[in-house]
Amino acid sequence: MSVARGQSQLDAPVDLAPVQPHTSLESVMFDLILKFLQTPGQVLLVQGPPGSGKTTFALEILNSLEETHKIYASSRVAPARLRQHFPWIDEVIDTMSGRTARASWIDELHDLRRVEPDTIFNQVLRLKHSKQRAVLVVDSWEGAIRNTNDEGRKMLESAVLSELDESKVSVVIVVEDSKKAGDLGYLVDGIVTLDQSELDGRRVRTIAVNKLRGFSVPTKRGIFSLDKARFTILHNGLRQPGINTHPKPLEPIPHPPHAFSLGSKDMDQMLGGSIPRGAFLLVDVDSSVSPLEIRAILNMMRANFINQKGPCVIVPTAAYSSDTVAESLSKYVGWEAIEDRVRILEYNQSLAPKKWRLVMKSNLSDDVKTFAHAWDELAKISPHRMLDINVDKAVQVYGRDELSVPGLTELGANMRDTEGLNIAIASIDSKLRDQWLSVVDYHLKIKNADGSLVIYGVKPFTPLYGVDLNFDKGYPVLNLMQIV
Repeated sequence: MSVARGQSQLDAPVDLAPVQPHTSLESVMFDLILKFLQTPGQVLLVQGPPGSGKTTFALEILNSLEETHKIYASSRVAPARLRQHFPWIDEVIDTMSGRTARASWIDELHDLRRVEPDTIFNQVLRLKHSKQRAVLVVDSWEGAIRNTNDEGRKMLESAVLSELDESKVSVVIVVEDSKKAGDLGYLVDGIVTLDQSELDGRRVRTIAVNKLRGFSVPTKRGIFSLDKARFTILHNGLRQPGINTHPKPLEPIPHPPHAFSLGSKDMDQMLGGSIPRGAFLLVDVDSSVSPLEIRAILNMMRANFINQKGPCVIVPTAAYSSDTVAESLSKYVGWEAIEDRVRILEYNQSLAPKKWRLVMKSNLSDDVKTFAHAWDELAKISPHRMLDINVDKAVQVYGRDELSVPGLTELGANMRDTEGLNIAIASIDSKLRDQWLSVVDYHLKIKNADGSLVIYGVKPFTPLYGVDLNFDKGYPVLNLMQIV
């Protein structure tokens, strides 16, 4: 017996209960799923292989809905064990006061492993006849119907899927194997698929919205983490990809003794807490990452160094002129610091002279001398200087074969000896990149995966992290979330 699902609920106006903001990385996708379930009568199918995060996802949905009766019916995990694996179920933190209350936000927690199918049937009917706004999670569908015959399965299917509009009940059905779910995929209003794969030997978890009937889904796929037993969808790209309308001077993260901070506590922690003086860092940037995102990350590193009285020499990417680099960086360090402690290489000799602009001749031997002179002049301010070099730009100007001259090698040794912070950015393979790679102490990779910015360490080896890059404080802030 098939269950006919009406669509009248899509036409009538719905008084939606307030949605608790998803605080992790402010996922638009997750908030849309919550709004979908707040429409009475919606049925969401959550599918994915074992271990993909379906139970955590279902619990996160219940945790994020307010003013809603919440029922979690599990055929896989006993309630006591569920709370053991997810201790936050009984711990609700008031985000306004910061107080913690010991109270379960799940109104009913049922163990379906030892009950008969007709018991499940009666529980569903009782819930529907109560006429109160509710969300029912059935985890999993295979477990709920495993002791039923075909007729019993159809009865349960009818009980769960019919007349939900009038009863004000929405349902989340978790399935382990979509092939065994029968006609559920055709009967439900929404389908979400969770999966996991690998990126360079690191685990990646993905969520895909296959359909949400009646809703436009701007982002159909994303990456999520199960860190701390919470389901967190990574934000999709920069929160403020346009102009930072209210820039402020960056408040630096103090350098530890004999080491440097990169301007992000999370990035420092990923690399062991800090970068020792004299260390070399190579950042490989995938072509999927926008120049805007890289500029924001570099400005964070530069400003953190400069605002602690550190001098900095910048070899910018071909995407930006020295004027653009100086203008964007000045918002976070001020023009006085740019004049006194920053030197930016420029290969366009027609630009007006500036104290901070190093005009190069595109001749390697001459330009190495110009660079070395400026580097030595900045040593009068501090021997601990920062070099930020775009390897691709150097290769573009000087060619792939000329960059192995002895003078450049000696310059690199001098940079390590003076205990500075040396950062190279590369997007293409080249001899110069290989030279850096042979001497670097740290090697990072940044990519765009399924719409989210991710970063991980090759040297040292680190897990995959999602990047939350924003301007909430008026300057670039980078937070990381480990993909667990």
